[in-house]
Amino acid sequence: MRAWVEGDWTVVRGAYFASVLDEHRNAVDPWPSIPQTHGKSWETYLAHDFGSSAPSVTYVVCKSPGGEAFGKFYPRDSLILVDELSTAKPDRPNEGLGWTVPVLAEEILALSKLWKIKATGVADDSIFARTGSGAGSISDEFTRAGVRFYPAKKGDRISGWQLMRRMLADAGKPDVPGLYVSRACSYFWETVPYLARDVKRVEDVDSSGPGHAADAVRYGCLREERIAEVMPLRF
Repeated sequence: MRAWVEGDWTVVRGAYFASVLDEHRNAVDPWPSIPQTHGKSWETYLAHDFGSSAPSVTYVVCKSPGGEAFGKFYPRDSLILVDELSTAKPDRPNEGLGWTVPVLAEEILALSKLWKIKATGVADDSIFARTGSGAGSISDEFTRAGVRFYPAKKGDRISGWQLMRRMLADAGKPDVPGLYVSRACSYFWETVPYLARDVKRVEDVDSSGPGHAADAVRYGCLREERIAEVMPLRF
């Protein structure tokens, strides 16, 4: 009860993010739109963790250029989880609704249209695997439906968790990027603060729990910029 009333997640014994997640620092009120600085919208992208029998989770992630949005200053490169699409069953956070890729893609397109952003971003490497079916990979199905995902820079799970923990801990500091989460992201707040450590690998999250929101956020934190640079030929 104290965790919800006072925003103090350290009372959740054994929780992986307990020491770095603070509702007073990390939670922000829902945004009405994507902010602009000097007439240019802040950079946005999607971060996605796929599931069918398990939940799928998709976040609209906004990256601050270093500026103020709706009464709060966000240091350069801070990430804000603006909105969320979760397919978890009510009161069953580790069970998905069984949506097919076309149905899920339709909802992701609707979410993207709501925020006036492109339906593109990063996702778990597993959706890019070729299974040998005529439909191709899961990412191919998303592409045909109008949603384009790129592989997240996953690396080692531990390094991804450490980056996410550091950004959560740095939220509220005036000179370093932090990770902020809208109160509209209900599945995040219902699951991430309570995720347990792996008893055999204490630097990792217990993968048996509902870590789908946390995985999607981890992919968003590890996202790599993909910039194509055209250089003139020199002879």
